[in-house]
Amino acid sequence: MSYEIKIFVLTLAGSVLLAAAYLYIQDLLYIKTTGLPASQRERERIVRQNRPLTRSRYVGWSALVGSALLLQAYMTVWSGEYKGWSKLIPIAWMISGAVPFYHLQKRWRKQRAELNNQLSGEAR
Repeated sequence: MSYEIKIFVLTLAGSVLLAAAYLYIQDLLYIKTTGLPASQRERERIVRQNRPLTRSRYVGWSALVGSALLLQAYMTVWSGEYKGWSKLIPIAWMISGAVPFYHLQKRWRKQRAELNNQLSGEAR
């Protein structure tokens, strides 16, 4: 085995062990502080993630993702740093940043449409 392969294998094994230790400590702390099983932590995370977007959360996430997209567009188009085929890397970064931005917009519009379709007042 070459030296590079050994370093790669050791780095991969170390990162897996570090991730497992991190999750174990995180679960242990959750169990100690709340007294609930560790599986409940994941359920709570999913509930927090799927709660309705507030206007401030929407604006904050849109600004963050939008500024990252603008930075990548600047790096790709207007800076002279990337030429030829090397422009594919920042273009891929822009696409990978545009996907969450699209899903955020879609989620916001769906939520707004559901709020607008609610009946106001009493049904007669």
